[in-house]
Order: sequence, then C-alpha cells, then structure tokens
Amino acid sequence: MSTSAPKGGQVDFTRRFLPESFTPLFHTNVYRGLQEPVRLRYNQLHALYFNEQVAYFEQEMLSPMLRALQKSPLPPGLTAKLDVFLDDEQRHTAMFHELNQRCAPEFYANSAYKFIRVNSWGQALIAGISSRPNLFPLIAWLTLLQEERALFYSKGCLEEAAELEPHFVATHRAHLADEVGHVRVDEELLDWLWPRANRMIRFLNTRMLCWMIGEFFLLPKRGGLCVVDQLAQEFSALDVGRLHRELNDLGTNAAYLSTLYSREMTPRSFARFDAHPEFGLISRTLPGYATPRST
Repeated sequence: MSTSAPKGGQVDFTRRFLPESFTPLFHTNVYRGLQEPVRLRYNQLHALYFNEQVAYFEQEMLSPMLRALQKSPLPPGLTAKLDVFLDDEQRHTAMFHELNQRCAPEFYANSAYKFIRVNSWGQALIAGISSRPNLFPLIAWLTLLQEERALFYSKGCLEEAAELEPHFVATHRAHLADEVGHVRVDEELLDWLWPRANRMIRFLNTRMLCWMIGEFFLLPKRGGLCVVDQLAQEFSALDVGRLHRELNDLGTNAAYLSTLYSREMTPRSFARFDAHPEFGLISRTLPGYATPRST
C-alpha cells in the first residue's frame, strides 16, 4: 500500500538528516578535524543532494522507461503493476522535492536541483536511453540496483531514527514501504526484457551500464563536489582544495566503498549478474562484487 511522508512542521536543524556513514566526507581524514557545526551542516547539505539524486533518477530515468513500456505488449498483469509503479514514482519525486524546498527554499526557488547539474548533451543522452527500454534494457538493471540500494539506505535511516531529523526519517519510511514492492516488479520486468535482447544489444548494454555506474553512481564527482563547495561558502575557513582531494581519493577507501554496493546491500542485483556471463566485467566497476567461481 502506498504511503506518504507527513507534511508540515518545523525541520529540526540541530539533528543530522542522514546517518554519518552514508556521507562520503565522513570517510576522509579531513572530516576528523572538522568542528561539530561543520560536520552537522555537511550532513544536512549532503542529505539534500541525496534527495535530489533519488528524485532525478526516478523522474528523469525510471519514469521515462516506465512510460515507454506502458506502450509495449507486456505480459498479463505487468501493465497494471507498471501503472502503480509510475504513480508511486511521481509521488516520491514530489515528496523529496517538497522536503528539500522546506529545508532550503533559497536553493530551490527556481529549480528542483541545486547540486545536480546535467548539461544539455548529457540530458539528451539520458532521455534517449531511458525512453527506449527495448534497445537499452540497462535502465531496468540500473533500476533494480538503485532501488535495492535505496532499501538499504532507508532501513539504515530507520535504525538510527532516534538520532535523525524526524521529517527525513518519515520520508525514508514512506519510500521504503513502496520500494519493497518495486524491487519485485523490477525483477519481473528484467525476466521479460533481458531474454528478448539479442547478443549485440546485451553486449552494448552491459558496457554502457558499467560506464553509467562509474560515471554517475560511485565516487563523488560533480554533485558531491558542489556540496563541499557550498559548505566552504558557509564556512570560509575550510580548505576546499583539501576537501576535493580527499573526496577524489575515496576510490581506494574500502570503508566508503562498502557503503555503495555489496552482496549484503544489493543481493538480488548481484545474484542476477552472476546468472549472466556477459556481466563478468562488472566486477571492474562495482565495489563489493566478485563473481563466484565454480569449483
């Protein structure tokens, strides 16, 4: 059953919005030397960026895929599930946008995104891929992977609910309630889409998936650096160059990489990668993935 986060009430800016371990800077050396007000503000800024990431993926990538699939001759029952799925995603997007606007109206007066910045070329590429799921079923793979990860993050927020800002906890609780069912639909959709793809489409899609994960869903890059740039604007004594350097070094930080993808966090995605030999190369991209070898 669909649920919504409660609206209204004052946001408590004395609390963190996310568990600290879910924020990249927490895993750097420089973080240990930051004063508590700086740590708290970084956590809150990164949480706004996290909300943007969820909303952007669901609105700009997942929703176009679902709309395109609604026009396809789907198996019995799947069309109705996709209708509910799409309605849920519109509600999720509104929920995350509303929370961000309440927290920082100065950031979101003219745009739903403060930290995510996609140029026109990138936006056209994403739109072209997302609206052609029969040619680019990689979006269905990416959806399963990201929604499993969202489940893990939402559960983590609920586990630390007593320490976190109540509106953010409520939002993650509402998101979690829907994502459990979405993961099942993701798998049903992949069972229909992937076998229909010929060998060349599979070859192309596995490589594009690896590129997209590495470019947009792993280390802090454009948006993650914008977050610390904003932090440095608010705390002028910070060494923004060092913040950038240490974020850029997270590619070799095992503790940080373990918060991204793993067999415990994204078990269904990894099990499906295991079942398809064409995904063997994904071990070069995804932290925590190691294809089991038969003995």
